[in-house]
Amino acid sequence: MTMTEKTIVYSSLGRDMHVFEVDTGSGALTPIQTFALPADIQDAWANQARTLLYVATSDAGPMSLVKRQAHFIQALKILPSGELAPHGEPMPLGNRPLSITLDGAERHALLAYSTPSNVTVHAIRPDGSVGDEVAQQPIQFGSTVHQVRVTPAGNIVVTPECGHHPTGEAAGAIGIYSYAAGRMAPLARIEADPARAAPWLGKKIGAHGFAARHVDFHPTRPWMYLCVERQGELHLYDCDDKGIAPRPRAIKSTLEGVTPGPSIQMAASIHVHPNGRFIYITNRARDTEPVGDRQVFMGGVNDVAVFEIDPDTGVPSLIQHIDTQGNFPRTFGIDARGKVLVVGNQDHMLVRADGGIRKVLPGLAVFAIGGDGKLTLLNRMDHPDNGQVCFWTSVVTLGA
Repeated sequence: MTMTEKTIVYSSLGRDMHVFEVDTGSGALTPIQTFALPADIQDAWANQARTLLYVATSDAGPMSLVKRQAHFIQALKILPSGELAPHGEPMPLGNRPLSITLDGAERHALLAYSTPSNVTVHAIRPDGSVGDEVAQQPIQFGSTVHQVRVTPAGNIVVTPECGHHPTGEAAGAIGIYSYAAGRMAPLARIEADPARAAPWLGKKIGAHGFAARHVDFHPTRPWMYLCVERQGELHLYDCDDKGIAPRPRAIKSTLEGVTPGPSIQMAASIHVHPNGRFIYITNRARDTEPVGDRQVFMGGVNDVAVFEIDPDTGVPSLIQHIDTQGNFPRTFGIDARGKVLVVGNQDHMLVRADGGIRKVLPGLAVFAIGGDGKLTLLNRMDHPDNGQVCFWTSVVTLGA
């Protein structure tokens, strides 16, 4: 580690971005800033130089305490301390953005929207600030676009569509689009397998057995990994500059070896380790039941599932489950050196504990990543108890 290298945790609580420096040895979190955005933070993406953070915000999401039609994309400077500063004005958007990414050349930002399903592309000016939206041809997206990513080759856009519907009528899918100079065009779709649909019909977010939520890519091999939300699965797809394979080469359960409780289980965030040897996925549960006059968590799995990747085939194998020390771990990040993983536990919740009931707050859990990929808890920290939720958390290494 150089003298200037710092590992920074960015974690949202409503519209406030809480900024910490994390000690990758002890897991200690040192607060350095609370930065207010114009609306509740939905997602963010740092540029490769780690000098700019692009943030998608909205006050129209289900977790916003005060609902209003206010949606923005904004560029922020990442200062050498890790603190944030405005870089241009917030740019208004037409709907609530749920996911944001940059293309490989970092000339455009892409945003995904779930209601209604859509993707918009915005120019990045030479100084890194956000420019105008790039006009697209009409595109019919599937139900509940939940993420947008550009493949490592830079010429294909992938949109997982998780088919959120209260009785499972909407099918999940993956949209695949050609991409050049900020413009998208349909290439293919990976649809739900009809043979797997029957057990999920009539179930909340069943998505015909294919609630495709998020993808991540291997850093050096032509492999794409998909987190399938309601089914709690990890799928492996081959990919190259021509497209994505139409069927997964391997399917693994994110709940293998654990006994889920009565709550609905949903896999959430996925990241491949920087060394390409391991995959991490969070499992979430938060359903409640009445206990007297209070709603109390009915029980379920809130953990990180750790998989080891076969270096020859890319097939993942489960090697660990570890509790996240909180409720509903929606997002997490890994530092560039692959030393720590920091989870953002989203919700406040009443839980049974020690024969009684206690309140669990949104917060952070810091884990050391061992040479074998397994996690060891180093530290946990609660966010302020102000009714807001921790919707997004990530880790950025400065000076690496």
